[in-house]
Amino acid sequence: MGRYFRRGLSKVRFVPTIVDTDAPTRPELTAGTDLTPQIAEVNGFTFANSPIPTPDLNSTFTSTIPGEDTAEDSGFVFYDDDTATAIRTALEKGTRGYIVLMPYGDTPTKRAEVWPVEATGVADEWSTGNDPARFNVSFGITSPPTTDAVIPAA
Repeated sequence: MGRYFRRGLSKVRFVPTIVDTDAPTRPELTAGTDLTPQIAEVNGFTFANSPIPTPDLNSTFTSTIPGEDTAEDSGFVFYDDDTATAIRTALEKGTRGYIVLMPYGDTPTKRAEVWPVEATGVADEWSTGNDPARFNVSFGITSPPTTDAVIPAA
């Protein structure tokens, strides 16, 4: 496929239950809410390690060892409209589940990321400018994501 443009290809779903995050099933994905059409922005959903410096007297070079794994604050900005209530309901504060990011679309055998999350709040954006109405949903990442899950066949 080579280089590609995410808009129009990538898909995002909120899935209430996934038994094996390495291999979500088609019924699990189908039971989720397709967030893709309302997403204006994606924030976070990056996983990183915080290396620990380990200097010693034997060298002027400071080596490091792996430290704690962390995830950035994560969330979505959605376009608001009177049909966005399904997203607001699915992602109300305290709701736990999984964000499934499918960079190459919902295409069997392709890679997906599965992020265990808890919604931490829904907040409207208010503006008097020439802007579309939008709202934010933020998430706590509750355990390490699976970044190489496989999308199942239909």
